[in-house]
Amino acid sequence: MEAVAQVEQGRTLNELEAYFKQYSDLPREVVLKHDLLRDGHWFTDAALELAADALVKSYRLFSYDLIPMKDMKRKEHRKITEWFMMRGGPYGLRPVTVQTTLNSTSPYVIDAVDGKAKLLLDGHEICDVSFPRPLKYYTRKFEDGTAYHEIIAYGYFVTVFRNCQYWGPDEECRFCDININARQMKDSKDFTFNPPVKPVDYMVEVARSIEQDAADEVGFTPLIDYLITGGTILKTLHGKDEDSFYLDYASALKWGGHRRHVYLQTNAKDKETLKRYRAAGVDGHHANMEVWDRKLFEWINPGKNRRIGWDQWVRGMVDAVDVFGETNVRPNFVCGVEMARPHGFATVKDAVKSTSEGFDFMMKNGVFPRLNQWRREPGSNLVSQHPQPSIPLEFYLELMTASYETWKKYRLPIAPHNSVHPETRIMGRGHGTYDDIILLNEVADYEARVDEALRNGLKACVHAHANV
Repeated sequence: MEAVAQVEQGRTLNELEAYFKQYSDLPREVVLKHDLLRDGHWFTDAALELAADALVKSYRLFSYDLIPMKDMKRKEHRKITEWFMMRGGPYGLRPVTVQTTLNSTSPYVIDAVDGKAKLLLDGHEICDVSFPRPLKYYTRKFEDGTAYHEIIAYGYFVTVFRNCQYWGPDEECRFCDININARQMKDSKDFTFNPPVKPVDYMVEVARSIEQDAADEVGFTPLIDYLITGGTILKTLHGKDEDSFYLDYASALKWGGHRRHVYLQTNAKDKETLKRYRAAGVDGHHANMEVWDRKLFEWINPGKNRRIGWDQWVRGMVDAVDVFGETNVRPNFVCGVEMARPHGFATVKDAVKSTSEGFDFMMKNGVFPRLNQWRREPGSNLVSQHPQPSIPLEFYLELMTASYETWKKYRLPIAPHNSVHPETRIMGRGHGTYDDIILLNEVADYEARVDEALRNGLKACVHAHANV
């Protein structure tokens, strides 16, 4: 059975302004960004023309769209941008980035107005929109035709194993569309999509190319972050178990260049394995737990629960802080699955309470969770098997308030984003507001730093991270 995500119809300008008023303690940028992520947005033909030379969306792991690729009649998947920046407009919004999430029925539309990109809500202008520029290495290909940017997306994201060996409904995380997304990318014939395991030497070459581009701009090779990720390996892949497989990539990337900070995402590991990771060159580890509640963890993550379990997963996150330090343990949580049907919490209050208890436990132990928003991808188990209405915006806003208050209680340090995209060295990540809310509230000259980065590029922000 195939179903598409249920979407909320009829968001109005009055409703948005009511949220601004009701949640006046939250930055308006956070309120709007959550609404854009939870139910997506759309691009007009004119907006796609304005984005023609921008950084194209990579579909690097998940689709993050509310419609399947086969329904993108204009081949939007090869035209839309990885993220966009919103700013200004009648609400005087400060700049934040928003990950692109396509939904053809969303009331939020990016359009061209007088030749400039604007975000509209039911025809009302909300703010200005700008698109990121691709790095020079995006023009390069290997002899077999593989594009450099399909090895490392936007100068940062390295998906070394494009599938996951948690196969089927008894193993796959139920919100996840990693395997379905890989299949639709292949079916589209619009991606290089060579074998799902990326060659180690390709990764090393692309990283060298990225750093050469950066050095050409600033006159030296700046410190650059990389994130290595991919699907779970249950037994072996290319003759290696999960640890040996991923550590080959981590070591090659860490020691194959000048100055690199390497994060690795895998399943939760025991402390001795984490020490092995650290010795091999891994600087930070993210064991993505996805949801805090024990019963929901068991339901949402059947493979992770069966093979590792809630207790061992939590222990692994805490042990990672001893090995890598507070700034370098930031597991992902797919916020919103707490209310997924049929087994999620029935009320916003109960869902927020559960995850907020997790925030306190984790931050007290030095674990700083990343709060990604659940995008109800139609190929995932949750959406294909059950009607999934939009998660209430109230849930996200109250959860973000709880997260921010917990952060203020423990004041965990925030590691800078050592990106080769100047604006993202200053701003938070596009797929969540977990850093946005801190930067917007705590950094007095936040907007000035963004302006300097946009004016002067990487040179302006190599030494200008938003430390709080």
